[in-house]
Amino acid sequence: MSERPRAAGLILAAGGSSRFGAAKLLAPLAGRPVLEHVLDATRGAGLDRVLVVLPPGADGDALQSLVAAAGAGSARNRNPERGLSSSVRLGLEVLAEDETIDAIVVMPGDQPLVRPGAIRAVLAALGDRRPIVVARHADGSPNPVALGRAAFGLAGELTADRGFGPILAAHPELVADVPIDAPNPDVDTRADLLAADWALRVRANREQVDRVREIPDGADFYAPVSGLFRDDPDRTGDEVLDAIEDHVRPTDVVLDVGAGAGRYALPLARRVRRVIAIDPSTAMLDALREDAAAHGIGNVETVAGRWPPRGRDDPLAAIGGDVSLVSQLGYDVEAIGPFLDALEEATDRRCLFVLNEQSPAAAASSFWPAVHDQARSELPALTELLAILDARGSSPAVSSITRPARPYASFEDARSAVERQLWVRPGGERYERFVRELERRAMERDGGWYLDDAPRRIGVVSWRPGDVEGKRDRPGTTAGR
Repeated sequence: MSERPRAAGLILAAGGSSRFGAAKLLAPLAGRPVLEHVLDATRGAGLDRVLVVLPPGADGDALQSLVAAAGAGSARNRNPERGLSSSVRLGLEVLAEDETIDAIVVMPGDQPLVRPGAIRAVLAALGDRRPIVVARHADGSPNPVALGRAAFGLAGELTADRGFGPILAAHPELVADVPIDAPNPDVDTRADLLAADWALRVRANREQVDRVREIPDGADFYAPVSGLFRDDPDRTGDEVLDAIEDHVRPTDVVLDVGAGAGRYALPLARRVRRVIAIDPSTAMLDALREDAAAHGIGNVETVAGRWPPRGRDDPLAAIGGDVSLVSQLGYDVEAIGPFLDALEEATDRRCLFVLNEQSPAAAASSFWPAVHDQARSELPALTELLAILDARGSSPAVSSITRPARPYASFEDARSAVERQLWVRPGGERYERFVRELERRAMERDGGWYLDDAPRRIGVVSWRPGDVEGKRDRPGTTAGR
């Protein structure tokens, strides 16, 4: 189709909530019902009409008010027990009666992270030879699905509680795929809801940066400050390190995800058989290798990469250990559920996660009102991780550690650390605001520089990974010995 088709959205919202335990589409997510987020996406995509298929009864009545307030239409599936196909057929029949509609985008009502861009992308890819277009998200979600009018009649092939999967398999010559580099998970459980809330907070934080940034991120974001992440491998009195070491054995392989410059990887290497240190930053890994050589530590393997693995063909997918460690990482990981799934799959005995009560980026948050005239959108942190793990049934244990405010070695170190979380152009008006605010607030004491005196609460979270088929066959792990 050379021009944008006149398109309608069909949202399927008549299913039960057996795994969730309540009317999940009405469950609050970032202060609003789950279904409202999907309706927002259709509005953001500029669809000409939206129809929501609702269940009968009180749940349908409650959803009806929400749908009407959003300016969308609705139809009631009086027999939702007949399965998903009955809702799809009903919705397509209603919308097909409108002869001005050229295309219909079908999407579940329980995928609140769907983006307007994904809806626009499947519509843009529709063509006469390929009247069915499927969004293939990074997490495998095959939604939304766009249908040109030539494909409306295929709804008659839908059966029972099946979506378009059988039709796509039966008519591959009619189907085009559009890759979407973002997750689009279902909300089927309380853990899914909490993970979606985490994702929305991460997304809001990132989108805020994109709105105010004056400079791009460098190819290696941490290169200018990699020195801040180095530490003495033979240090003592580090309570976080002590808490981590309580979970390791001399014969262990430890997988350090986001190892940075080796703050924990190197001292752990003194106590275990082997450490596999993963990090995407070349500067960080260079610093780790330099310190390992300087201290005669030869049992650390460095791997350049970003967790989690992107599919079974990713080399990271073949790596595993007895114990996995994630320290001060994950705050800005949107798809936290798949991140944790991959971590458990890579781990035989114990998963460890070290997080602050607030993300490290929060040190710069108090500068945002003075520099950008707005409050910072905060990232999720320790409390939110514990809630997700608890909802997943992981029964996490927490060692809680309170540390005094950490000093910077110099005023320049403080400036560099905060500056990179503001994305301001050196020499610009906002940069000058930042420097004035920093000069006003930075305190020199006992040979160090402080931005505040507030102590930090750090949690060392540990849990036993669930049994994941195939994880004992990975190379590089002592699992199952």
